[in-house]
Amino acid sequence: MSTVAIILAGGSGARFQGPLPKQFLTLAGRPLLAICLERFQEHPGIDGMLLVCPAAHLDLAEKTVQAGNFSKVKKVLAGGRTRQESSFNGVGAVAPEIENILIHDAARALVSGEVISRVLEKLVGEKAVMASLPAADTIVRIDEAAQVTAVLDRAKLELAQTPQGFRLELMRQAHDLAAAEGFTDASDDCSLVLRYGLAPVVTVAGDPGNIKITYAQDLAIAKAILKNGNK
Repeated sequence: MSTVAIILAGGSGARFQGPLPKQFLTLAGRPLLAICLERFQEHPGIDGMLLVCPAAHLDLAEKTVQAGNFSKVKKVLAGGRTRQESSFNGVGAVAPEIENILIHDAARALVSGEVISRVLEKLVGEKAVMASLPAADTIVRIDEAAQVTAVLDRAKLELAQTPQGFRLELMRQAHDLAAAEGFTDASDDCSLVLRYGLAPVVTVAGDPGNIKITYAQDLAIAKAILKNGNK
């Protein structure tokens, strides 16, 4: 099955509070974006990539692609105001003959080839797949007054990661339904599939090293993960 990875690097990195969006900052001397793209470039199950970046930094994204010789990147696109809009832009740019897509957050630059493989293998027989990890901490529900209203059963909770894999037509249908409803606040792509009851979402094992780099201190954690041989 032909598979295209959509790499979402459209965020502004406001919580990171750096001079550039975090995907362009360096880790061990390389841009985070380059580290992320390399993971998909080297994976034999990925036939092509689409890169979605902030409109103001398209030139920098193009330079990153050229410097890394990431030949699988077929297009560099402008992202939207939200993650959902950036995903919509990426999905809409996929050639219609492509069967499967993976959607991945560039902020998870250290995704391993093993996680990518697990998503691809499960996608052979499923329509929507999510990498996830068991919740290690107790999770509570709170109300508007910040008071705890429930302690949730940790055994039934997982932490979502990316990449998430889909049949292309399924994700196009999900975005079409969201547009018709005027819904714009999806935190990830599997949530759109579930919102409209389009297909079951099945999980595969994620990786504790597949962290989302959100805050400045996360760079130090990522550096340690790289030092310990993350591939």
